[in-house]
Amino acid sequence: MTDRVFVTEEDLAQTFDGGAYEDAAEIVRQYRKATRYASKHDVKSGATASALDLPRSRLRTWIDDGGAPDAVNCIEAARRHGWLDLEYGDSKFDALNALVANIFSGGSIARENYTPAFALNRRGDESHVIDALELAGVDYDLLERTGRADEARPTTDGRVLGRVLASLGAPVGSKTEGELELPTYLEGAPDDVRRLFVVCYLENRAHAHGSILKFREERSSTYLKELAALIEDVTGGPVTVSEKNVNLSKAAAENLGSVI
Repeated sequence: MTDRVFVTEEDLAQTFDGGAYEDAAEIVRQYRKATRYASKHDVKSGATASALDLPRSRLRTWIDDGGAPDAVNCIEAARRHGWLDLEYGDSKFDALNALVANIFSGGSIARENYTPAFALNRRGDESHVIDALELAGVDYDLLERTGRADEARPTTDGRVLGRVLASLGAPVGSKTEGELELPTYLEGAPDDVRRLFVVCYLENRAHAHGSILKFREERSSTYLKELAALIEDVTGGPVTVSEKNVNLSKAAAENLGSVI
């Protein structure tokens, strides 16, 4: 077990970089400094801007109008849900880990607004993602889709959740463009964290072929080899990659128990 902390305020703020502000974490710091000063000295935006050498146009919205940067609102919502400053042993971290695995293996996060959608596997509304959403404290709707897997979609603070998952390493936008990489929090993670990620991934993707499990992913060879190495480490059995197919040996499949 390490003392690593995941989903810090700065991590979450960085998902806003390049939008209204180039450095959203710095804007969060400015907002807090300015509002503290205005409250302590009982002054408005003009006096605060002069004292702190910050643009009055920016402070007018924060101090005079009671507004806040989007990054601040996102951080506050994430904190209410218990999604910030997590450690490996936290139940909310376990829930988010399962949701990240679902984004990799069947779900998605929209690039334009960070709205996530979580694919249900063959178990339907008994899919692991439902348990994960409920453990994370997320309200959701189930969407039936003709010819495609049904989905669970958050109804409250979904865009906040999407940014939290992105800060953990979940892919945003297309998973077939660019080089996909597994979340760095899996490196050096406890066995149960790595196993949960793998089990959730395989529940969505793998199919039994006799005594083995296999699945196909349209991903780069580098990603597939990284994924196969993770599965092999978790299961203790050989896992191979052939073209776009990941093949779990009989030993690897048996060590997973009744995942599929």
